[in-house]
Amino acid sequence: MVQDYLAFFGLFGARTAATDIAVWHKHNPILAVRLTDGAPLNPSGQIWRRFHLGAWEYKQDPETLEDYEARQF
Repeated sequence: MVQDYLAFFGLFGARTAATDIAVWHKHNPILAVRLTDGAPLNPSGQIWRRFHLGAWEYKQDPETLEDYEARQF
């Protein structure tokens, strides 16, 4: 019973340092994000993110010719 209370108070204690996640994950942002290469966001193309050196990094798949042509109509 006491362990349950200690676990509850552990939620509010100091956090351990976040580890780097070297794997890119799909991300669907609500607001615009800054890409790692500084390129502007294009309307199509999946956005990816990873946690590296204490900050999130974002990249986007390049727009294909088919995506560009589909956007024109």
